Amino acid sequence: MGMGMRSHANGGYAHSHARSGSSSDATDHRNGGVRQTWLAKPDDKAAADEHEAPDDEAPMRMREFALVYATYMALLACRRNYGFWLPSVLSRLGKSKGEAGAVGSAFEMAYGACSLLNGVLIDSRSPRALLITGLVLTGIINVAVSVTDVLPAMAALWAVNGAVQSLGWPSVTNVFLAWFPDPAARGAWYSLLSTCQNAGAALVPLVVVASINSFGWRAALWTPALLAVCMALLLALLLHGSPAEARAAAARRATGVVLAADEVAAQKPRAAAPLASALGRQVLLNRALWVMAASYFSVSLVRSFLSDWSTTYLTESKGLTLPEVARCLFLLEAGGFGGSLAAGALSDRLFAGRRGPVVALCSALLAPLMLLLHAATRPLALHLIYAGLGFCAFPVHVLLGLFSREVVPPAVSSSAGGFVKCIAQLGGAFAGYPLGRLQQSHGWAGVQVALAATSVVSAVVASTLWTTTAAGRINGRHGTVQDFTALKRASGAPHKSKSM
Repeated sequence: MGMGMRSHANGGYAHSHARSGSSSDATDHRNGGVRQTWLAKPDDKAAADEHEAPDDEAPMRMREFALVYATYMALLACRRNYGFWLPSVLSRLGKSKGEAGAVGSAFEMAYGACSLLNGVLIDSRSPRALLITGLVLTGIINVAVSVTDVLPAMAALWAVNGAVQSLGWPSVTNVFLAWFPDPAARGAWYSLLSTCQNAGAALVPLVVVASINSFGWRAALWTPALLAVCMALLLALLLHGSPAEARAAAARRATGVVLAADEVAAQKPRAAAPLASALGRQVLLNRALWVMAASYFSVSLVRSFLSDWSTTYLTESKGLTLPEVARCLFLLEAGGFGGSLAAGALSDRLFAGRRGPVVALCSALLAPLMLLLHAATRPLALHLIYAGLGFCAFPVHVLLGLFSREVVPPAVSSSAGGFVKCIAQLGGAFAGYPLGRLQQSHGWAGVQVALAATSVVSAVVASTLWTTTAAGRINGRHGTVQDFTALKRASGAPHKSKSM
């Protein structure tokens, strides 16, 4: 895809794409008839040098990538364990499924609300510090839940856990973007990074079930807490968070001299101008975002049922043992792993960059799979169905997170993603108390039919975005593909990527 020229006329947002195979080298700023080309600014050249990790830092980059990959897996363990200690709460406290489901709803609502509101905090603090603090706090909360016998207290603690967990993925992403500053080269790595959610969720059932079998139900909370605290200690010892921080640490070790504050802070984003008007016009009144939010809400309801209620559902309705349930959940995440990797490639190669068709098709396939889940009784059939559900559900999650940022101007892309994610979390919250009440009144059959209908709604809604394409280029924390390419050329550095 040829890269085009971006123009800002009187503060407006406009795009013109070059039809030739060449890439534009400049970004024009027109104000009062004056044309300025930022390529001539020496500060921008210095910024490009600061943001780019040199070749000799490649091993450090891979180490940082592995650390944040493992970090998010540890965070997942401290929230995906919910479905494994929930049955014990039901039996030990004598609570109904609707009452116990309020705990899951509290988590999802807190997670969703904080996902929308915590952007300023995440951008103003070190991602390394946020990750270490989050790991320690989520571990403490898990231990506190294990010694609590009062359901409202459990719900409150789990809601705080949701708020803490909402800091995790944005902080992981900030570390990733600091070490992979070139948007033209980091797409494949970002896809690989996103699979940590599937890998972590696939391993959680195996680790948690083994812990329960050895130490009792409270181990479902103790083991993830221990893993989180150990991961926090590992980050404190090994994680830098950005190339600038790594250089500063190397200088301290070699000479004992602390680098200048402006060099260490080079990776920190600049404060944005007030965007209240833009948020209202380009996010809250954006029809495409509301359509995505509706589709995301529906699929999140299905996904949350599969992750939170599968243990209870499969043991009660299908008569499976905990090891068999763990295999189902492992295959759910394994299918999601493959679906996550395939989603972007399918939308790029089969539909020329349009995300709507893949979202609609995957949502539509969830409906018959949910009905097959209700009819199936043999463990092998259930294993295959769970793998299929993961393969179809996770691409929707991956693509809508990207799609929501592609249909808005770069200045509000994070707000658009947060808005859609917030609505999705409400869908996850509906998988708690409301779905528990539905099960009480209509049984598991009613739940399966409702989820199948929800999947159809998601597919129909997403089909209205079938021909929708990106409004412009995706703007990352360190600039667009075109901006980065231009800065590289201005600094005299070669750039190998010719297409986006």
